[in-house]
Amino acid sequence: MQNVLLYMLNFYPGPSKLYPQIREYLTEAFDSGILEMNHRSEVFMVLLKNTIQNFKIQQHIPEDYQVYFTSSATECWEIVNQSLLHGKVQFLYNGAFGKKWFRYAVTNQNTQQDKFPTIRGTRFSYNQSVISSQIDTDNNFICIDQNETSNGTQISHYEINKLNSNALLCLDVTSSIGGTKLPWRAGDVWLASSQKCLGLPSGLGILIISPKAISEAEKWNERNHYNSLLFIKENFEKYQTPYTPNILGIYLLNQISQYLEHIDQIDIRIKNRAEKLENFINERKNFKLLIENRELRSQTVIAIEASKDNLAKIKQKAAEKEIILGNGYGEWKENTFRIANFPAIPDNEFDLLMEFLKITDESL
Repeated sequence: MQNVLLYMLNFYPGPSKLYPQIREYLTEAFDSGILEMNHRSEVFMVLLKNTIQNFKIQQHIPEDYQVYFTSSATECWEIVNQSLLHGKVQFLYNGAFGKKWFRYAVTNQNTQQDKFPTIRGTRFSYNQSVISSQIDTDNNFICIDQNETSNGTQISHYEINKLNSNALLCLDVTSSIGGTKLPWRAGDVWLASSQKCLGLPSGLGILIISPKAISEAEKWNERNHYNSLLFIKENFEKYQTPYTPNILGIYLLNQISQYLEHIDQIDIRIKNRAEKLENFINERKNFKLLIENRELRSQTVIAIEASKDNLAKIKQKAAEKEIILGNGYGEWKENTFRIANFPAIPDNEFDLLMEFLKITDESL
């Protein structure tokens, strides 16, 4: 078998660096026998119950919000689209992933034309906040990517609260959950996956649902799919799943939820490190921050702009130093690279990254 090069420093924005404790937890999971248990067994049900409780505590999720696990954030898109969205739906997006979610919803609309009287997507500039006048006042649902991985933007708590209205608010927080403290009460559906700020392997989706959204799903009563939201809800009420779940992913989430610092402390650390990195980039000659307004800039995914020629040189030099940088994505593919500011990455690795970027900048 050909050897695969293991990079020393990983700043790719997902899948990204794992918490170092994962190695120990993997062994514990194997030795415990939990990975061989039936997902309707008492042992698994206890694990699922404990994981939900510990995750809620660690992330400060309201007690009356429900936490469900799926295979990915993309599956969560599907569940929300098929089991919850109906009536007048508006998607707001400024980058590639928000647009993908909207396009998938349009595809779903084409197969269920009686479900959506109106579904529309509204693009706003990545260097501007969401404009209130662009939001329809009679929406039933508003969907938005809270942390847009493709361009390193985020919707602030203040902006999320402005979006909160009579419409149910659905947010993709794949690149921020586990790295920033989120205003759970301001939203009704929060969807994510495990391979970014949570510092876990990929393969576990997370769906967090408000009582208001559960009530709306019960009114709609969609039960045509194995992953219909109501089937998931009814199984999770028994601490079971309607499918064979990612038991290892659930076990690992339970472990980090118990033994890592609370989200309040993580949020402070990630904010401080983002500010340090931003100030450092602002001092460089040959690259700059893509997002000019700090209020719009993601704390967890930093997009850095460079000329096409310099970008190629930066990537080459990073590879020589065994450093993984995130490529640009979508329309920013040719002029940016991205840095993950995820909690599992230690501060000393960021110091090494900045030293590399300083030397590289001076050599360009």
